[in-house]
Formats: sequence, structure tokens, C-alpha cells
Amino acid sequence: MTKLADLLRLETLARGADGSSVTYGAVIDEAFTIGPKVHGGSLQMVITRAARAALVDLAAPDADPALVEGVTAIAVASDFLAAPDPAAVSVDVSIIKRGRTVSLARVEVTQNQRTMVTSTVTLGRLDEGESTYRADGLLAGMPVEPTSDGLGVANSPVGEVMHLGVAADFVLDAASFPVARGEKGDPVIRGWVRAKDVDQQPDDLGLDLPVLVCDISPPVVMNLGLFGWAPTVQLTTYVRRLPAPGWLRYEASTVEVGRGMFSEDHLVVDSTGAVVAQSRQLALIPARR
Repeated sequence: MTKLADLLRLETLARGADGSSVTYGAVIDEAFTIGPKVHGGSLQMVITRAARAALVDLAAPDADPALVEGVTAIAVASDFLAAPDPAAVSVDVSIIKRGRTVSLARVEVTQNQRTMVTSTVTLGRLDEGESTYRADGLLAGMPVEPTSDGLGVANSPVGEVMHLGVAADFVLDAASFPVARGEKGDPVIRGWVRAKDVDQQPDDLGLDLPVLVCDISPPVVMNLGLFGWAPTVQLTTYVRRLPAPGWLRYEASTVEVGRGMFSEDHLVVDSTGAVVAQSRQLALIPARR
């Protein structure tokens, strides 16, 4: 069984002479693809993991351990300049600022000497404990686990283009995906996601999986009858807390679809209903035929 963590291995290639930068190498597996190109949320998993590693790898030998202990990516803003192929990439990380509360990294993913994605990663400590306030949303009434009429992505037409089914389970909420019935509806899609064999995954998978889920939905414009590749232009993801055990639930939505672009929001909650991650992306409308 393929593990998500196995698809995220980083190898240190070089360190900057001034000690503020490091280059990692990674081979992106075909499981990370949507169609022939690497999936944006998967790239952000690699980016956040690299930033987290660099903060530790580039720390001074006499640095206060408190500056890195428990620190992870809490926000990542990525501009997609080109879509990488599933192959080797270089991940260049520079630590711009180190702080006791917040640190900042700049990350560039290159392939064949071409910059593919450039990102800014904010590093800090995740939220813990009970929320001070939590608003009810469409996910509040959604069952914690997939219902019997849920649409398993692995055995659907969606699974023919989204290949991460080898490492994670994806189930779409049938009521929010009318296109599967040949119908149209509101541009809101909900679903459930969990890693396969989660007990055999490393502990830090909980830091990475919510980032993936923040870009996991089929484009919501499919419910409007707009099919095809919807390339991501910019994607900003916030990681709020470690998820509780169990399935993650997500809702992808938009408030307006333009003629050339649309924005899409993801809200991800865990089995307790706590928000674990959120994202907003700007994407291109699939080419009209």
C-alpha cells in the first residue's frame, strides 16, 4: 500500500554559503497528479514540508530549541507559474525571518531549470484546545463518515484524472455533486478524505494531509456544466490545528464565477467539527468548447 509520506521524501542537495538557504530534491510520484500534471495541493504539501525542514536544518547550533519546537507551516501562499510534471524537482528554501511566534520562509520549486511555483510560508504553532467561537455552516449537518450513497472517487470518472486514490480514500457527497447524475446545481461540492492505513503513517502526516485536502475537490464550476482543466493561478492555505482521528470533511464553494476566472474556497473540518484548514484559490475557467 502506498503511503502519502512515501511520496513526500526530501533529500538535501546543497546549502547556501550564508547558512540561510537550503536546496532539497524530491521526486514527485505520478500519484500526485491531476491528469498529466502535478496537483496544486500536493505541491503545497511538499512546499510546507520543505519549509518546516529548513527551519530546523538551518538553525544555528547554539539556537534556542524553543524557536523550532512544535513549529510548522500555518500559512502558505503559492503562485503557480507553470504546472510541473511528475518527476524530479528542486525545492529552494530561504529563511527570511526567525521569531519566537512567527518565522517566514520563501520557497521556490523548479524543474528543468524553470521556476514552477514560488511561495511564502509562514511558520508558527498550531491552535489547540476548544474554540472560543465556532459558526455553524453547511458542514455542521454533514455526517462524520461517508454515507452509503457517497461517490467513491477511486471507482469514478473523477478517479481517472485524480490519481491519489492509491494513498488516500476520497468520497464525494452525492447530493452536492449533481453532475454525476447528468444535472447542474450550485457550485458547492462536499466530501470526505482520509489517508489509507493511517496507523502506519508517520505522526507528521497530520500536518500535511489538511494542506492536500484544501485543494482536493473537483472544480466547483463542474456543477455549472463547465468541464475541463481549471489551472490554479494562486492558492493560499491556512493550517489551523492538528486533526482529530477519523475522516476529514471538506466543502468547496465559490460566491461568483466570472468569464475567465473564478475563486474557490475550501473549508476542512475534522471528526469533532473543528476547523483544521482553510484555503482560497484563484483559477482559470476551463476553456469553453
